[in-house]
Amino acid sequence: MSRLILTAVGGDADQDISLESDFDLTVGPDHVLVSVEAAPVNPGDQLFMQGWFGVYPTVPNALGAEGVGRVTQVGAGVDASLVGRRVVILPNFVHGTWADQVVVPVRYVIPLPERSGQADRAQLAMLGVNAATAYALLHEFVDLQHGDWIGVGLANSGVGQNLIALAKRAGIRTLAIVRREEAAKQVTALGADKVALSADEATEALDGAKLKVLFDGGAPDLGTLSAHVRDGGTIVAYSAVTGQPPVLPLGDLIYRGITLRAFYILNWVENTPRETQIRVYGELADLAAEGVIGSEVEATYPLEQYREALAHAAREGRTGKILFLPNN
Repeated sequence: MSRLILTAVGGDADQDISLESDFDLTVGPDHVLVSVEAAPVNPGDQLFMQGWFGVYPTVPNALGAEGVGRVTQVGAGVDASLVGRRVVILPNFVHGTWADQVVVPVRYVIPLPERSGQADRAQLAMLGVNAATAYALLHEFVDLQHGDWIGVGLANSGVGQNLIALAKRAGIRTLAIVRREEAAKQVTALGADKVALSADEATEALDGAKLKVLFDGGAPDLGTLSAHVRDGGTIVAYSAVTGQPPVLPLGDLIYRGITLRAFYILNWVENTPRETQIRVYGELADLAAEGVIGSEVEATYPLEQYREALAHAAREGRTGKILFLPNN
């Protein structure tokens, strides 16, 4: 058995991450043992290792926030029918999915519908963060109707790709905001209605239309982009790639009544009723199996190649996700 462990915060992955082979896999009464099929490397994982995320590591800390796998053992208080079921491991930064096996409280796993069994394991592994974030952004902030316009910042990210797909399926029009020509081509191929690399391009693309909601991934020119949000509209911050807080002109907040809100997936996991989570992840798994949603995968690695995997995930200009396949 193997897993990746963070031994120090804020340092070099070559020195402060180790591959551990001797660790406790005792299954408590309310826990399950999962054989991990796939686990992605997310920007949140990288921020977590640097001590810049919403939770701070307690070293030594098992790494990997989410993933997918098969239950191989259950605790005394868990329904035995879970054994053999494929489950999504809900995101947290405690148990560590960058491992071939992991013990997880049963409340942090969601059994997937058997009909989703043909879905790509890499896509299922990314349901926990990217797809669930996209779903919640689209359904839990603004009452969107067929034909409404939304803005998607960081549109070529895993969240952005899923947002575009879900919006297209619902007949909602998307302005995809990206920073590179290569990314513009990528989101156009995914089905974005309009694409912009700047606030000026957004003006031309929208041609007078207004956004009902703008999902912000950390745009440095948010104060300019906000001009494209309708009066009384909403901006939802879901990421911060620049590390800077979202800043809006005072007039947008006071005179135009624009609301600034935020989304954090760990809060959603903790506060959303389990019945809702089961329904949402079941729907997302079905859509992944049908090829309706998903994120581009650039490369996969075994755990032993973690240095190469993390270096690849940090590479500028990357167009797809990096995942570990621990039991490949």
